[in-house]
Amino acid sequence: MTEGIGKSYHHGNLRNELLEAAEAQLAEAGAEDLSLRALARRVGVSQTAPYRHFQDKSDLLGALATRGYSKLLQQLELARLRAGDDPVKQLYAFAHSYVNYAVNNRDVFKLMFGPMLQPNEQFPDLQNTSRETYDLVRDIMRRGIEQGVFLHSDVEYLANAGWSGIHGLATLKLDIPELFQRKIDLNRQIDLGVAIFVTGLANLSPAEEQPSQLP
Repeated sequence: MTEGIGKSYHHGNLRNELLEAAEAQLAEAGAEDLSLRALARRVGVSQTAPYRHFQDKSDLLGALATRGYSKLLQQLELARLRAGDDPVKQLYAFAHSYVNYAVNNRDVFKLMFGPMLQPNEQFPDLQNTSRETYDLVRDIMRRGIEQGVFLHSDVEYLANAGWSGIHGLATLKLDIPELFQRKIDLNRQIDLGVAIFVTGLANLSPAEEQPSQLP
C-alpha cells in the first residue's frame, strides 16, 4: 500500500480537508487551475480518493461555493442578531458584514457569483443556500414594511434593490481596490449607501415610482 492510499484511510473528514485545500489553491492559482488530482497530492491521499466525494471538478467548485455561502450566511445572521430588532440597524449590520466577508474571502466570493457556476440550478445545495441569503434580506425588508419604516410595500423589489446595492459595493472593493485606497473610506461608504437607500424607502411609495423612459 502506498503512503497516499494509506493516509486516505486515516482522514476523519476527507471531504472537508479537500475543500480547505481547494480554497487555498483557489487563492493561489484561480478556479481554472483547480483539479481533483492536484488536491489529492496536496492533501496526501490517493488520486482516486477525492472522487468518493466529488464527481468532477464542477462538483467540487459547486461544493466550494456552497460552503462559502454557508459561511457568509452564518456571519450575516450573527450580525443581524447583534443589531437587535430594528430593521434599519439590521440592514446596516448586514451591509457591513456582507462587504467584510467579500474582502476577507475574495476568491471564494468571486466563485460564488461568477459565471463558472451559472446557472446554479445544476447545484441544488448552492441554489438553496443562495436563496437563504436572499431570504434574510427579504425578511429585513418585510419587517421594515410591517413597522412602517418603509412605505414601499413590494418586498421582492426591495430585497433585490437592497442586495444589489450592497453587492455592487463589495464588487467595487474587490475589482477596483485602489478607489478605496486613495479617497474613499470603505466603512463610511457602506454607511452612506445604506443611509441613502433607507431614506429613499422612507419616502417612496409604489405609486411614486418613476416609470421607465426606455422604449
